[in-house]
Amino acid sequence: MPLVNIYLREGTTPEYRRNVSLGIHRSMVDVLKIPQDDQFHLIHELKPENVQTQPVFFGIRRGDRTMFIQLFFNDRDPQQKAELFAAIRGNLRLYADVPEEDILLCAVETNSENWWAAGRTVNPRTGYDERMDVD
Repeated sequence: MPLVNIYLREGTTPEYRRNVSLGIHRSMVDVLKIPQDDQFHLIHELKPENVQTQPVFFGIRRGDRTMFIQLFFNDRDPQQKAELFAAIRGNLRLYADVPEEDILLCAVETNSENWWAAGRTVNPRTGYDERMDVD
């Protein structure tokens, strides 16, 4: 049951927000192998004065559409997280025309016992939702 927080500057359209969410979700389904219906995205639009960033970060100019995406999920290996980050960058470009320099990603990993939702059953062998094909 991944949880995603997406932080944007206010003023985006509902279609844009849907496309951002779709790009992230498609990446998680493809890379993390989560079930298609396992989508919990919270989109936060912030007033410009509540987003304090430098215009140049790591030597790269960032735009006004810079977004911060915080992903909560169970422990994953570094290679899978790198694949996920690459997929998100590609899908955000494809679905919402977001340049990679305007994407900041952070994964927060938690133990499987820290998640609960009615109807969720955890496979004791893998620690993941029993509907997931994870080995």
